[in-house]
Amino acid sequence: MKKYVDLNEIKMIWKDKRRRKPYLTAILLALLYIGDIFFLSGILGQKLGIAGTVVHEMILAGTGVAVFFVLKGKLKVIFPFHKPRWSMLAGTFVMWIGVWLCATMVNSIVIFFFPNQVLGANEGVDYLINNISVVLGMLVVALTPAICEEIAFRGALLSCFRGAKSKWTGIIIVSLFFGACHGSIWRMIPTAILGIGMGYILLETENMIYNMFFHFINNAVPVLLLGLMTSLLELFGGEDVWEMAESVETVGDFRMPLASIGLYMIYAGAAPMLIYMGRYLLHKGRPGYENGLFPPEKKKLMMVMVGSGVGGVLTGSLLLFISIGLETAASMRYMY
Repeated sequence: MKKYVDLNEIKMIWKDKRRRKPYLTAILLALLYIGDIFFLSGILGQKLGIAGTVVHEMILAGTGVAVFFVLKGKLKVIFPFHKPRWSMLAGTFVMWIGVWLCATMVNSIVIFFFPNQVLGANEGVDYLINNISVVLGMLVVALTPAICEEIAFRGALLSCFRGAKSKWTGIIIVSLFFGACHGSIWRMIPTAILGIGMGYILLETENMIYNMFFHFINNAVPVLLLGLMTSLLELFGGEDVWEMAESVETVGDFRMPLASIGLYMIYAGAAPMLIYMGRYLLHKGRPGYENGLFPPEKKKLMMVMVGSGVGGVLTGSLLLFISIGLETAASMRYMY
């Protein structure tokens, strides 16, 4: 097995040169995915319940594989799997934290302007997680999508854009489509940001283990946290607190506090450096990465990362200061 992949080789995804019509293949895949996600999944859900979700995900992945099998694509190139390295798994985890912070910050801004729409768009996922066990949730919400959706989107669909001049063309197009396939314009941008992270990891490592690991972590964390919170509340008799927390989300005039956006921006200030560190761990040992985490030749990139982080922290601090000032001014009106 090769230690590194020839970047020129991965662009040649077809065995038969006459069958190289990648953009037409992308359109075909997109139409098939839309049919499965927005039509077939609903029917399967009604007929099979939670099992229908798993079946729909398997059909999604099977569609991507079947299309390239029929068109005689190089399946080992389109769906690359190799033995993972611990340093690269660590890099994937660190990069997930950074990308997740960015997506969470953007999501908080969207919730601030469109609170009820976003909460309404998340009702289906919240209902699914709340009404199944943690073990079943890990299977249905985390593991199955991590495998099936990555095969469908980052494997099959992204491979259609391997011949583009810039790798970011395919990453962005597929990520936007991936976000749109989650069924709501309000979830599209944060989900697309996560998709960009997964697409980048695949094209940098040529190993689907890592982008699947990224996807699994992202979906598993809320399932585990919710399970932990539920267990603690049941242990200490806090059912009333849980019901109160759920009722707050259903109030018609719910609005994300400006201070919360400021806090998320402050947290996201760490994202550029985390992404940089994750990127280094993904490439550790490769040519150009022999001089450690902070080599002199990457001084300009480091300045950009630090500047972006500081800018996020300052912007978040300003919003937090403004929010506290507005709240203080509002409360003082009733003191006179």
